[in-house]
Amino acid sequence: MRRVIGVEIHRTFAEVVFWEDGRLRITAGVDMTRSGLEAFGRSLSKTDEIVVEATGNAMSLVRVLSPYVGRVIVANSMR
Repeated sequence: MRRVIGVEIHRTFAEVVFWEDGRLRITAGVDMTRSGLEAFGRSLSKTDEIVVEATGNAMSLVRVLSPYVGRVIVANSMR
């Protein structure tokens, strides 16, 4: 099953929504520490795709979560 996961990054946490089976599912926030992101990554699968906003610490999230999912997209809403 393919899921698209939207991530909005804040300074110390990230808000996460899942789009699966035509429905949005809002989850609890993810701690923006390496251990918090790795714990979140372990709940994902290789068929998942993550879309994250282009912010200052987006690349940290990309580096930690990329091994857990099929693709991570960094989106710049200004473009």
